[in-house]
Amino acid sequence: MKITSQKVVRLYSENWYYHGCKFTSANFNWLLKDLETFRQKADNATSEEYRNAMIYTGMGLEPYETVLFSYIAAACTLVSILIFDYFLFRMTSFESSTLQAVIVLSLLFPLAILLYTSEYIKLHAKWMKVSSLGDMPEIVSYLVMSMKLVPNMEVAIRFAAENSGRPLAKDLKKMIWNLHVREYRGIDDAILEFSNLWGKDSEFFKRALHLIKSSTSEPDEAQRIITLNRSLDLVLESTKNLMDSFASKLKTPTYVLYSVFILIPLALVALMPAITVVGIRFGLGTLVIVYDIILPLFTFAYAEYILMQRPAAFIPQNIPDVHPGLAGIRKRKQEALITSLVIGSVISSLGYMLILKGNPWNIVSTDTLEGIVPPTLFIIWGIVFAVAIYLNISYAPYKKIRDEICKMENEFSDALFILGRRISEGRSAEDAFIHTASTMDGSDITPAFERISLNLMNMRTDVYSAIFDEDFGAFKNIYSERIKTTMKLLVESTHKSHEIAGVAIVKLADHLKELQDVELNIKQSLYDMTSTMRSTAAVFAPLIAGVTIALSEVIAKILQNISESIQRLPENSLPGPAQISLENLNQSIPSDLFMFAIGIYIILITVILIRFSGTIEYGGDRAQLRYEIGQILPVTIIVFTVSTIFSRIVFRGMI
Repeated sequence: MKITSQKVVRLYSENWYYHGCKFTSANFNWLLKDLETFRQKADNATSEEYRNAMIYTGMGLEPYETVLFSYIAAACTLVSILIFDYFLFRMTSFESSTLQAVIVLSLLFPLAILLYTSEYIKLHAKWMKVSSLGDMPEIVSYLVMSMKLVPNMEVAIRFAAENSGRPLAKDLKKMIWNLHVREYRGIDDAILEFSNLWGKDSEFFKRALHLIKSSTSEPDEAQRIITLNRSLDLVLESTKNLMDSFASKLKTPTYVLYSVFILIPLALVALMPAITVVGIRFGLGTLVIVYDIILPLFTFAYAEYILMQRPAAFIPQNIPDVHPGLAGIRKRKQEALITSLVIGSVISSLGYMLILKGNPWNIVSTDTLEGIVPPTLFIIWGIVFAVAIYLNISYAPYKKIRDEICKMENEFSDALFILGRRISEGRSAEDAFIHTASTMDGSDITPAFERISLNLMNMRTDVYSAIFDEDFGAFKNIYSERIKTTMKLLVESTHKSHEIAGVAIVKLADHLKELQDVELNIKQSLYDMTSTMRSTAAVFAPLIAGVTIALSEVIAKILQNISESIQRLPENSLPGPAQISLENLNQSIPSDLFMFAIGIYIILITVILIRFSGTIEYGGDRAQLRYEIGQILPVTIIVFTVSTIFSRIVFRGMI
């Protein structure tokens, strides 16, 4: 089909869904009585929207493969859960409420897996469309910069496709291939069909492409530059407007996320001991299922739903493990894992070790509102600090490299401006680079520019080799796609006269500055939401949780005192309507286990909120996200601990 040729045939060697579909189609066909009939039914039942999503993702799957995989995945999930339930019920007993919750979850979870796997293609296609919006400013900037140097549309498209690793660049490569195999009559037809295809999702990208194309028809050089600048301004301004619109629409869902999934559940914690008075009893299993499974899953699902609406403005740069700053990273992670497990185990067992030692100074709480710290709080500390130690040690190098890249990109536009001015004065390339390095002395980009000058003078090589040679190139260890692409354009400009090359380099600097300004404005527009989520994760949620847990202990202690008082009264001394069941006054969950279940909930909610704010702010960079979790999670538990201890001490004095 013609539309198939418009989309890139992407390789999904690492996509779990693709491998799952291929594995089930290769190994579970024997479950089908008639494969061809099943294939035909699946084809007939597939909607047009689903077919378009399959074409868009480019996975090369057939409808029957996705249907079969969803059935097998749901069936395997159901069997696994039933086996787990069997051994769980054999090992221990549960209250009726817990049994009911387990049965409901055992049935609903496979259904959720069935729904997710059957709709994954459409969800993934939607995510790809949203992600492609973040590719557009960069792709258009590459097209514009190339067109200013060489006013040839095909050359510009090839340059953008070869120097960008974004999904949209792959579609540009496919368009060039189709052009070479004569699928189009010429570059104009190719651009027209390509812009119409992507214009369905982004009208401003379509208009920007038409402006770039129209610049080739401008007879005046100044007017051509104005047209190109207008196309870049259009895509940058439209991207900023998209993010502003997303930020304004983000407020209500964020308030829902905060109130419904965090504030209300934490407020209910204080009331749980009191509801036993009216005969509503629940065990530890029910509490764990509700607070440590159901609520985190719903919170995560709702957060993901919000993030699916986010147009990814700037996708973070991928840092490969071959980076010099990551030398020995695997060994570092292994050592960090061992260290974190040892420290976490010691901290987790500390509370019970103190109890075995006789509980000196009554540090460990062995009863409701007694002591200072419940023993299960040490287990929460052990889990958190084990995770934090591992993440901080393992991903601090990634964070350092990421910060260096960001700092270097911010300095790079200034360095280009200085370099362009020196070249336009007629200075040689080596002289211009060394002058720029001395002027930018102290910046991260300085050593690279000095190395370029030394390569030109000592190695007697050309500019391209001085910068990009795999053995001695100055930029071989600079993993910034934006910087490297700009330097390739710079090399192209050096083949022209000094004046033209200098002007071209200054224009490149201006383009980079515009991209950085738009990126900064977008981060500022989203700052209110991201800072609110981080504050909630680090301070407000654990603070509220600590107070409500202490309140729940107060209520449990009051009910315990009432129960003891009633037991001392003569039998039938209370009036008939005032008869109180002593069983309802006794708590079914010990206070230390109650705190442990809520503490795990706080940990899970913190991770979800950090991921939510991080994806909004910097596009979900995994290394950055894990480092941030390692930084914020200890703060969360420290606030939770201080709030709990202080509240317990204060409330204990009131009883």
